[in-house]
Amino acid sequence: MLTFEEARQLYESHLQNRKPRLKKLMDYYNGKHDILDKPDRQGKKDARVVHNYPRYISTITTGYTGNVNYSGLEENEALKDIFTYNNESSVDSDLLLYASIFGEAYELQWLNEDGKYCFEAIDPMAVMVITDGRLRETVTDAIIFDVDDTLGNEKRVRLYCYDDTHRKIYSYTENAPAYEDKDDDAAMASFEIEEESPHLMGHCPIVQVKNNRWNIGDFEPVVSEVDAYNLSVSNSVNDLNDNTDAMMIFKNLDATTAEDVEEAKRMGGFKVSDNGDVKWLIKEVNDGYSEHIKDRLKNDIHKFSFVPDMSDEQFASNSSGVAIRYKLLALEQFRLEKIKWMRKAILTRLYMISDYLATKGQAFDPLDIGVTFKANLPQNSSEIAEFVTKLTGITSQATQLTQLGEDIVPDVQDEMEKIQEEKEQAMNNSFIPAPSNDEGEEGANGEPPQGSSASQEE
Repeated sequence: MLTFEEARQLYESHLQNRKPRLKKLMDYYNGKHDILDKPDRQGKKDARVVHNYPRYISTITTGYTGNVNYSGLEENEALKDIFTYNNESSVDSDLLLYASIFGEAYELQWLNEDGKYCFEAIDPMAVMVITDGRLRETVTDAIIFDVDDTLGNEKRVRLYCYDDTHRKIYSYTENAPAYEDKDDDAAMASFEIEEESPHLMGHCPIVQVKNNRWNIGDFEPVVSEVDAYNLSVSNSVNDLNDNTDAMMIFKNLDATTAEDVEEAKRMGGFKVSDNGDVKWLIKEVNDGYSEHIKDRLKNDIHKFSFVPDMSDEQFASNSSGVAIRYKLLALEQFRLEKIKWMRKAILTRLYMISDYLATKGQAFDPLDIGVTFKANLPQNSSEIAEFVTKLTGITSQATQLTQLGEDIVPDVQDEMEKIQEEKEQAMNNSFIPAPSNDEGEEGANGEPPQGSSASQEE
């Protein structure tokens, strides 16, 4: 378990080295870009236009990565109940979004007051983990930070420290940001242990979710391009405003007074002499060059973020499945990288749940639970139906139904059983039993059947 001094030093390191980057990424996602802090030109009120590409990129990548689907849950009611209780799909979505923004996400596992197993995504700006440094690293310790404002311009800092067996809560009061506070004795004097207890999880209960091996956010590599695009558009708006508020040049009109200008406004023009002239002082702007720069920046943002421009006319003009997949090829490679790390985190979660259920005699093998991701991709239903029809006689019916996708056939096995039931029902409905000709029965017209005793008497 981390000591108070170790935990405090890690918190200070977080404030100095990690939080500024994470805060900037969160600000950009929320539309608080650097252009908003750009000072006005002297005597001007400049425009500051924000184009929130970061939110667009994270929304597209998170949505396209798709929902997490699990197979084998129906045979494991205990695991299914835990997932339902924690709204697992919502937690998975939060983790994917956090990882998209920050390049990393974290999930806390705990047992609540009722003894129920809980897990929830937590803000990466409020957590720090320590790993064992192995090739396949494992989280050994973690700290969750919580800072509350108190009276007297002070802050109460709580450090929730976890290892593989216990949770310990340290707290202390600081008069200034921790990285500026040089009075360690004062901090130690206010230090206390608020709680120490076993967490009963069997592992450090923080699951780390990486967006990629280097913990880089989805829009982080194009922040500079977004800044340049914001500046380029803002300058274009400023040029427009400058031209709207342009000054006038009066040539050889030395005697022009304010009254003359007002009269000209009323009459709609100036009366000038042969050598006189009145014209606007307008800044010459190369619109073509300006638009070329903006188009290039826009294309670079989409290119280097691997997210296509969904509003592009060329993108929407060809709706065939092959064309759409080709245009999404770069995003698909990006998605596969995210899925690889998300699946690893989910497997860690399943191992923790399995260890917990083992204490209740309900252990399971996490490898028996299938984890798949279905991309949220527009489907051309007619193309798919035509393709599936052509598979008849080549592949099994189960393979054909799988190609239709979960939107049409959520459960292939269940669908095959329904098809078989419908076939049997149709056969039963179409079956007409043959008329009975048993001996001793009368015919349909009430006459005795041929060969009866009545016929023989004749």
